[in-house]
Amino acid sequence: MSKTLLFIVNPRAGKTRSAAPLFEAVTLLSEAGYLISIRQTRERGHAARMVREEGGSFDRVVCCGGDGTLNETVAGAMALDAPPPIGYIPCGSTNDFAASLCLPDEPPAAAQRINESPGRALDVGRFNGRPFIYVASFGAFTQTSYTASQNIKNDLGHLAYILEGVKDLS
Repeated sequence: MSKTLLFIVNPRAGKTRSAAPLFEAVTLLSEAGYLISIRQTRERGHAARMVREEGGSFDRVVCCGGDGTLNETVAGAMALDAPPPIGYIPCGSTNDFAASLCLPDEPPAAAQRINESPGRALDVGRFNGRPFIYVASFGAFTQTSYTASQNIKNDLGHLAYILEGVKDLS
């Protein structure tokens, strides 16, 4: 019997690159016995809605995108009575969360890790009722990561956050 996997992809995350590694990642997950349903995010908050609406009927949810896509995926799962395990294929412009956990930054290697790893429990925080997986912040420069446009992040990576922070210095 096949296991089911909801695969959420943020097509705007990260620098422009070939779809070939992503295709290879999906192939590896499929070869591990998953029947995969692929969904593409269309706007902010879409990953969370998809997981809330569909995630409970899957054995696993895997998101492919940046830290924001992961955060939305986890937030959606936290709204479920029995959230499925979540896998993460980091494809964002900076992938801070993935780097802190030493996750592979190439989609095929990340998919292989999902296949081979028994998983691990991570804490999920809540701030003003909203779940978060990585960072909650306040004070100076809080808006920097939200106001840096996706196009600039795709073009400049980490530098986009620095430039946005410089604008907030005044």
